[in-house]
Amino acid sequence: MELEKQLLCPVCLEMFSKPVVILPCQHNLCRKCASDVLQSGGSSGPGGRFRCPSCRHEVVLNRHGVYGLQRNLLVENIIDICTQHNRATTLSVNAAVSAKPRPLRLMCDEHPDEPINIYCCGCDTPTCSLCKVFGVHQDCDVAPLRQVYEEKQVEVSEGIAGLVAVNDQVQALISEMEKVCRTVEEQSRVCVDLVGRSLDGLILILDQKKQQLLSTIAAEEEQRLTHVRALTHAHTQKLQTGAQLVHRAVLTMDHQGHMATFIQVRGETS
Repeated sequence: MELEKQLLCPVCLEMFSKPVVILPCQHNLCRKCASDVLQSGGSSGPGGRFRCPSCRHEVVLNRHGVYGLQRNLLVENIIDICTQHNRATTLSVNAAVSAKPRPLRLMCDEHPDEPINIYCCGCDTPTCSLCKVFGVHQDCDVAPLRQVYEEKQVEVSEGIAGLVAVNDQVQALISEMEKVCRTVEEQSRVCVDLVGRSLDGLILILDQKKQQLLSTIAAEEEQRLTHVRALTHAHTQKLQTGAQLVHRAVLTMDHQGHMATFIQVRGETS
């Protein structure tokens, strides 16, 4: 709530704890925070001075110290109202909260008695209120640790949501790729089956063609062999007839002394 932001102590950055004192510059502090600021400034005796954490105005205290500062009863009454309102709204969750282990409160290394309750935006590190007032972070911009924690939680939540969205996209892409793989495998099986059937058909046709060609070759071979054998037989007979003629011609020549016989034999052979 905006009202609660106005009730934050500039030292501890938490809601004012009573009693609330008002400084001469009209800024408010928890009395304990004012006492811590005074002690951290090196003042241990009565009175003392320190600078207002809000406006850096120098505050001069009387012999009563911070106890001599006037209480801001208006702010205390407003805090009471806010506290009662917050208590009423948190009654329903007190049981659940009490069941959870309370987080360990870290203490400052420079100021062991001070809890780490603010965040230095310039140095990007958690620190305590006194480090902001007197320490190395007095010139830095700070923010309440709870506010930074909530902002970081929002950033982490957004980052987680982004990662979940990316994971969902990756999972969807993986599912789509797996679907594509199944489609490719199915198409490959169909192609293999089609190629197998096509080749089996071609092999059958080629085998039939082969048998036809072999049968044709065998038939032509038998026809040609029959023709050649017939010619061979005819020529063999002619050869035998010629051989007989030669033999008779030779015998006729042997009878050349008898011309009448030779002429008669020649006439018979012609």
